[in-house]
Amino acid sequence: MRIYIIGNDGITLCREPPAAVNEGEIVVASSEELHAARLSGKRLLALWNALPDTEKRKKVGDRDALVDQLWSAIEALPDPDQQSETKPASKQDAVIAMLQRPTARPSTKSRALWVGSGTRCAVSFQEP
Repeated sequence: MRIYIIGNDGITLCREPPAAVNEGEIVVASSEELHAARLSGKRLLALWNALPDTEKRKKVGDRDALVDQLWSAIEALPDPDQQSETKPASKQDAVIAMLQRPTARPSTKSRALWVGSGTRCAVSFQEP
């Protein structure tokens, strides 16, 4: 079960209900509880605008619609436990994978390339 603690510093995901809640924090586990929570329009906007990959808003508009959209966006957030298990590829791994891709034409040229740390590496590229 996903339980969210909405505090002054954002939204925290918990697996079990907290034993104690600090002043100003609100605990919600469903859309209905979020609708019933005493959140001002200003706070709803701040929560919405703090979410990644959301179009920023300046006005609340329809409060119920905003709360529904906020709940959907919160539920779509990735689980932090799962994020730590799947390590994202580093930039170096991405470059190596890109360089190891097979090319359609066998004729390639080599050129020296200076990387940020001053390290020189050879890069193959196709001639247009």
